[in-house]
Amino acid sequence: MGKMSVRQLTITGLMAALVLVGTMLIQVPTPTKGYIHIGDSMVYISGILLGPVAGGLAAAIGSMFADVFSSYYIYAPATFVIKGLDALIVGYIYGKLVTGNVTTTKKIVSFSVSVLAGASIMVLGYLVYESFLYGFAVAAVGAVGNITQGIGGGILAAPLMIALDKVNLFEKIFKNYR
Repeated sequence: MGKMSVRQLTITGLMAALVLVGTMLIQVPTPTKGYIHIGDSMVYISGILLGPVAGGLAAAIGSMFADVFSSYYIYAPATFVIKGLDALIVGYIYGKLVTGNVTTTKKIVSFSVSVLAGASIMVLGYLVYESFLYGFAVAAVGAVGNITQGIGGGILAAPLMIALDKVNLFEKIFKNYR
């Protein structure tokens, strides 16, 4: 992606705000001092709608500020990297698998594959980070919550993606975005 237009910057900023709100809306604390939330669905959607670079940037910024605003400061730098990579991977894989006219089945399979890859990056990223903070045993307990969070985010994002596809929102809003 080259220089971003004002429209692209605006849409990326709006998506970062949706990631932030989705992350802060409902937070369930975990034993590793993190929290489970619905923001991962917005992370995945940002990667798919905006593409790997802008989607990764929106996810990184929105997720990082959610940590800051929720007083999880110690996680903010790692979250920026981890969630950015999460959306980047989802957007990259989905973009490679879904090209031209594709069936709904192929879109669903592509979505599932890309979300599983992104969620794996997220789980591994937090496992490594929390191992440095709390030790591996505590981080492994936290990984269970992160796995649940990643899968849950994919499950929540799936019907939203189907609905957005049915109303052609991709073409209406994101026409000429990438």
